[in-house]
Amino acid sequence: MWTARNSEGYEAPAALAVDTVLLTARAGDLLVLATQIDDGHRALPGGLVGAGESPEDTARRKLAEKTGVTDVYVEQLAAFANPGRDPRGWIPSIAHLALVPPDTKPRDPDAAWITARGRHRWAFDHHDIVRTALNRVEGKLWWSNVAVGILPASFPLSKARTVYEAIAHTHYDPATFARDLKATGLIEPTGETSAQGPGRPAALYRFTTRDPSWGAGRRKRMAT
Repeated sequence: MWTARNSEGYEAPAALAVDTVLLTARAGDLLVLATQIDDGHRALPGGLVGAGESPEDTARRKLAEKTGVTDVYVEQLAAFANPGRDPRGWIPSIAHLALVPPDTKPRDPDAAWITARGRHRWAFDHHDIVRTALNRVEGKLWWSNVAVGILPASFPLSKARTVYEAIAHTHYDPATFARDLKATGLIEPTGETSAQGPGRPAALYRFTTRDPSWGAGRRKRMAT
């Protein structure tokens, strides 16, 4: 049991962990990176917080080890501290949410992209962590630039729509989606276009900032 007695004489956790829900969108589906462990369960990338590290430092270090990606959208998600969550002992975890481009490949041979909403045998309390992450990213999708981690530096609105549809798990009318995304104030035209097969080239857009930011709060419109 990994515990220690603190200065007040109480048993307390002797370690702190980080688990990260790493998401991307590919072919219209929302995917999460998971590792297969010995008993057949899936586990999120993570590990123990190192000496002198903040939980976010550990999350970024572990993601770099797993994917090789260092420029990652990362935000703190929640603390998971049930005393029985880890069979090694009472080890709370500071969970994080991260989003990466769809071409990101895992370095770990035991890690793979799996459907984020699929039925998987998750280790520990990782099912709860994934569910919390999905609720977070869906809830702030139209209020913030959270999708900046998945979309490239410049993109046509049709590509943005496929990413938003994968995250929200719904379908948007193209014209209404374009109007509402522009109304958030989170994107701006680049002044460039991109050829997408026959027809008129599509205008390219970018997020006004790559740093986390909030928009005008225009809610989405869903096609019937």
